[in-house]
Amino acid sequence: MDARTLPAVEKLDDAYIEDASKIVTNGEQEVVVREFDPKFMRKTMLKLDLIVMPLLTLIYLASSLDKSNLGNAKALGMMKDIGHDPTGDTYALLNSLYYVSYAPFMVPFALLGKRTRMVSVLTFCALLWGIAATCFAAVQNYSGAFACRFFIGLGEAGFSPLIQVFLSRFYAREKLGTRVAVWLAMAPLGGFVNGIVAYGVSFIHGSLESWRILFLIEGGATVLVSIIAIIVLPDDIASCKWFTAEEKDYLMYERFMSMGPEVKQINWKQARGALYRWPQVLPMLMNMCQQITGAALSAYLPTLLSENGFKGATAQIATLAPYGSAAVCMIIAAKISDRIGSRGWPTQFGWVLLIVGFATFLGAPTHNKAAHFAALILAETGHYICTPLIVTWSANNAGSESRRAVAVPLAVALAQAVAIGSGYLFPASESPRYTRGAAVEVALSCVGMIFTFMYMGLIKWENSRRDSREGGPPALGTRPDTAQYADEAEGFRYIG
Repeated sequence: MDARTLPAVEKLDDAYIEDASKIVTNGEQEVVVREFDPKFMRKTMLKLDLIVMPLLTLIYLASSLDKSNLGNAKALGMMKDIGHDPTGDTYALLNSLYYVSYAPFMVPFALLGKRTRMVSVLTFCALLWGIAATCFAAVQNYSGAFACRFFIGLGEAGFSPLIQVFLSRFYAREKLGTRVAVWLAMAPLGGFVNGIVAYGVSFIHGSLESWRILFLIEGGATVLVSIIAIIVLPDDIASCKWFTAEEKDYLMYERFMSMGPEVKQINWKQARGALYRWPQVLPMLMNMCQQITGAALSAYLPTLLSENGFKGATAQIATLAPYGSAAVCMIIAAKISDRIGSRGWPTQFGWVLLIVGFATFLGAPTHNKAAHFAALILAETGHYICTPLIVTWSANNAGSESRRAVAVPLAVALAQAVAIGSGYLFPASESPRYTRGAAVEVALSCVGMIFTFMYMGLIKWENSRRDSREGGPPALGTRPDTAQYADEAEGFRYIG
């Protein structure tokens, strides 16, 4: 096919809808159509990627640095400088405070973004946590550290879970997985970069402690990128000043071929449906199982590596292997997922890596340093393969933006609420064996795999039921009325 033919659309009430004009031929109606050249389509999609993705990934990279640098700051002596913590309980509480402020505010921020200007909510929240992370460099006691950690979590509550909803304003369902994975790859890449930065600042000997310099560098970077994003990022395709009218038309077509047009008003019936309908609830349960792993590794990876033979600043460099593997593998898995049209099987592969990783950590003797190092690489890689696939799965199968605005952040919020306990999975008193923590991670990964199989089976059954009811699969080019009926719209099929 040399060109793409799509139904014409027009702008109405902040949404694009199908053109009502028709051509009558022999008593039959035909939809007015336009054609787009494939070269133009590729060029426009690349332009969209260059406008939207770099700043979002840079902000999330900064987010990952600010979130994961607590573990590196601890390795650089932060806890000794601001107070005595022989049992590790105070550090566990400090780590958990991030999730205390993060989890409860995700859904409110997402609904605020849906109802107002989403890009403003995203960027100003990023600016908030960037300022809080920078202020961390000035803390002198636990009270100041607790306050900064709380506001870092509060700022990220309005950014990370809202990104999937924001990206769905620009990309069709079948193109969303890879973009979300590229964005989320900044989390392990953040750990990768953090290890390098922490290694570098460990050699700085001046009036400021190394961990303070770490917070100044990474918090300041967040503030700078956030200010640029406030100026540059568009709120949606229609309002983007960087696109021509023809480019906007194509991107609207591409986007609304898989999802119906949206307006800013919240459909509360659809939003409430995310609380009890299985297509939204099961991804929440899966995400709860895997997020504890990420939270625990983020907080304790440098410590676990230092106990595995990597001493001092070398422990920071050793984090590059698990984080680098995770960043590469999660993008490959998401690309494969988009290509084959399945989220389930790549997610199951991630669960397998998690189970094998923590089972190895649990079973290998403590003197087998190579086995423990390999186990940490496998676990980190498995976690980051699951993360983008599960949240994209939830966004794909929500149908409408009103339902996505609750389903996606609620899935993340519940996972982060459970992750509060991750700070207590690897207490210093159980070093270096950590039997309880490793056993819990194996059990949760097995449960997550079971939930994933259940979700895949239910999706296959429901799609078959809809095919029977509607006389077969949807015709090519069918655009379900998801704005009105969300994932219950005629012609809508779940991605398995």
